[in-house]
Amino acid sequence: MSFPEALQDYRYLKNRGYPDKAALKLVGDRWRLTAMARNCLFRAVFAEADCRARRAKLVTPQAAGGRPLGVDWYNVLITVESYLKGYPVFLADDGLMRDSSGVHGSYRPGRITEAALGKILESLEQLSPSRLELFLDAPISFSGAMAEELRRRAPAAIPCEVSVSPSADYPLKSFPGLVATSDSSIIDRAAIREVLDLALFVLERGYGARVAPVGQLLIPPAPPAVPG
Repeated sequence: MSFPEALQDYRYLKNRGYPDKAALKLVGDRWRLTAMARNCLFRAVFAEADCRARRAKLVTPQAAGGRPLGVDWYNVLITVESYLKGYPVFLADDGLMRDSSGVHGSYRPGRITEAALGKILESLEQLSPSRLELFLDAPISFSGAMAEELRRRAPAAIPCEVSVSPSADYPLKSFPGLVATSDSSIIDRAAIREVLDLALFVLERGYGARVAPVGQLLIPPAPPAVPG
């Protein structure tokens, strides 16, 4: 497997409008990529026009001070937990940090959730927004209990509302303020003008992480094919 060459091939196809699934299968099969490597490609490589538009919306953590901040809670939490579990995290072509775990709808709180949750809340307090709105996806297991925990532990000095809805995407796509997410379907909405990479801030501030671009990832090779 040659992950750097697979990246080049996938970028080439993405910039020429190939559908995601077809391009991923073509490149993944050619280079015999593992499931994790394919997930890294899918979550890291985008058409250059999309990358430029998203980079233009990214703001520094300092921009959150004194402003409303809407947080895609599970998007941030899962990324931080993935790092703590040892999954590769990386800077994607659009400048946002993502993880390789492929977890979302199947997410369940575990033994490291407490540590990740605590670091995120500490980071939010340091950012000092004028108010916080944390949006949770109802279909994810134990979202009700998670919401109650967040209401109990939210920074006392910052007004905070915690909402559980069928999909956190919908309220975030029309949020009138800064949005913390790496979800491209939210970021690409015209109504979203500014985006904060909160998960990256948490890892850099809380754990001293140095997150590299996706091209520098060391992806384990696929096992050799067994003759039929």
